[in-house]
Amino acid sequence: MADLADRVQRETRTGRARAEGIAGWLPLSRVAAWDGHSGQLRVDRDTDLEDLALRYAAWVATQPVPEEHADATRAYAARIGELAAAERQSGTIRHRRGQGDLPRTRAEHASPGPAPAAGPRDLLINRKVHAVLIALDTAFLERRSHTRAALLALLAGQHVLLLGPPGTAKSMLARSLCQCFEDSAYFEYLLSRFTAPDELFGPVSIPGLKDEDYRRLTTGFLPTANVAFLDEIFKANSAILNSLLTLINERTFHHGRHRDPVPLLGVVGASNELPATDGGLEALYDRFLVRMVVPPLASPEAFLQVATGQVAAPDVPADARLTPADLSALRAAADAVVVPPEVADALVSLWQTAARLSWGVSDRRWRQAIRMLKVGVAADGRDRIVRVDLLLLEPVLAPTPDRSAEVRDALLEQLGTGALPEHDLRAQWWLLQLDRVAPAGGEDPISPGAAPAGWGEALQLRRDNVDRFLVHHRDALARLSADRGNVDALAETHLWVASLPAQVLASHIEASRDLTHILMRAEAYRDALQNPTAAAGGLVAQLPEASARVYGHGAVFALVIAASGVRVGITLAGEREALPVLGTAKGKLVQPVAERLEVPELTIEPEAFLSWVAGEVVTSTLMAGLPAWATRNAGTALQSVRRVLRDNPVPAPPPLRAP
Repeated sequence: MADLADRVQRETRTGRARAEGIAGWLPLSRVAAWDGHSGQLRVDRDTDLEDLALRYAAWVATQPVPEEHADATRAYAARIGELAAAERQSGTIRHRRGQGDLPRTRAEHASPGPAPAAGPRDLLINRKVHAVLIALDTAFLERRSHTRAALLALLAGQHVLLLGPPGTAKSMLARSLCQCFEDSAYFEYLLSRFTAPDELFGPVSIPGLKDEDYRRLTTGFLPTANVAFLDEIFKANSAILNSLLTLINERTFHHGRHRDPVPLLGVVGASNELPATDGGLEALYDRFLVRMVVPPLASPEAFLQVATGQVAAPDVPADARLTPADLSALRAAADAVVVPPEVADALVSLWQTAARLSWGVSDRRWRQAIRMLKVGVAADGRDRIVRVDLLLLEPVLAPTPDRSAEVRDALLEQLGTGALPEHDLRAQWWLLQLDRVAPAGGEDPISPGAAPAGWGEALQLRRDNVDRFLVHHRDALARLSADRGNVDALAETHLWVASLPAQVLASHIEASRDLTHILMRAEAYRDALQNPTAAAGGLVAQLPEASARVYGHGAVFALVIAASGVRVGITLAGEREALPVLGTAKGKLVQPVAERLEVPELTIEPEAFLSWVAGEVVTSTLMAGLPAWATRNAGTALQSVRRVLRDNPVPAPPPLRAP
């Protein structure tokens, strides 16, 4: 990717930041794809810099941006569109045509489908984890997300930090987590600034000293524990900090010349407060992959059950406890878990957001987080990560508890857009005005072609591109439907996501509304292109409404498109003006003679009007039916109309509402 950005910068002479943006966008362009064998980016041979520039502008125009930049971005996109339309009309930018028949929708590829059936050991592990979580949920009220995140972290060999006031069951949760593993040793200690290394790591061996062999007697202490609970962990002094960092990170305990492996599954740390920013504890804080706030009970029902002793003590059934063989099988299965392209895109987006908002997530932390997701997916009996799994990253990515909300918003944004290509549908609508809609559903690549021969061929080309756009729409609808079904099914069976946020459902509803709006606009636009009468009416509707002017205000003639019901006044500036309904027929408005607008009426056949807009008919021929005294003003008005329509006989796509 770096080499590609260098090449884009060198050959286009653009800035480095823009070159990196374009290089990162190319795989999303629908005209480029990575070649898995050569590791190179293959671009359609008929795509040139002008085509890529237009597609990049369309993509930029549909990206979500901060509110303060929205107007500037729309203005930028609109200006690019105007310049491109002018270049296209002049022939500098060639038309694009699809090859072969129009494609069918590929809804069968919208979803990866169900995961392969799990093996016997996978099913056994899944049942055990499910039974463990039920036991924990019974004993810990309002702690579903905490028990799941903590257990998953230990399964992945990571550490957990519990932040909260005393009396919120932090130590009880740590002891219960130890029960989840068969024959596991537990160690617990309350740290202070006066804690000596002997209290954590064991006393120094006196016989060893006599033999000039410095070593510690670690049995029953932290170096031999499977699960450890260290309360007030940030009060550790410098005498034990370095040994503690090495032990929990490398799973090795150094004492003298000895390097003993540590069977530690994970450390559960607890604290009433965050470490001081200048206390030198940043490295220890970063060692805890999962960091959660444990608040007091919030509901009256939970309070009464706990206060009156109605909650049973934690008791994980013996047959549900995970064995070392189960852990080995689970971690081996995690190695085979796939990160599909849509999840990879979401992870890249989160990585960029983390860098922009300064979350301080290191590369090591990202690697550990994705590894934890894979372990969770394997325990859930699946073979690939889905976007819902990304919700588990909230306690991983948040640098401090007060910033969890912005991390959650970023995660929900990835879930909300996961069903559809990266804002692709609106970008294709933007490109529709240039007849450059991307290939869809297996269609052959687009290629340049000669300019349409006449307005009839131009209308047909636009109809083909609208049909191509509708293929994109059907594909997006199928993706959304499949994604919604997958989310609903997964929410009922997911081991680790305690509850699906309401925003996920809201995002699907909003996406459905947006797709409905786009479909209505696309179908109406397709109807406006079906025949010359509809197209001529659509062109007249594109003219701006008349505005008060010092010169040229008021209609100079009435334009009537035969058999279309179109009758509007045309001003010298090429604007349209509503005309009163004249006559004495029953049910029609009758305006007093003194207030009637006395302008000549010009009736034009739709085909003749389209030919004139395209420059195939001269204006004088069009005005043959007007009286001589009206031809001068009418000629000026008609030339203004052609200028407004840019000599394009094809109506422009109507604008979509802002997303």
